[in-house]
Amino acid sequence: MNGGTPDEDVFPGAKLSDPAMVRAMGGALAVLAGMLEGKGVASVEEISNVLGIYSVITGETAPDEGLILACWAGILRDAAQKKAEKDREPE
Repeated sequence: MNGGTPDEDVFPGAKLSDPAMVRAMGGALAVLAGMLEGKGVASVEEISNVLGIYSVITGETAPDEGLILACWAGILRDAAQKKAEKDREPE
């Protein structure tokens, strides 16, 4: 830990962006991915995986952008896991 904000400690490049904006956009992407999954276009997990791959590719030429994209992919992965856990719960 470097003593920065929690986002800076986890993602060193986060100091170059607004952490609240990054989280808000990640949440918005999760909502849109959920709608796409509901329509049968693609699952949230699939969108997360593709975004994760894109973040790695982008990070090779633009590390800060790649880091933000990776954060968004992680937010989507968390959303997909929570949905999977909820779907397994007995009613």
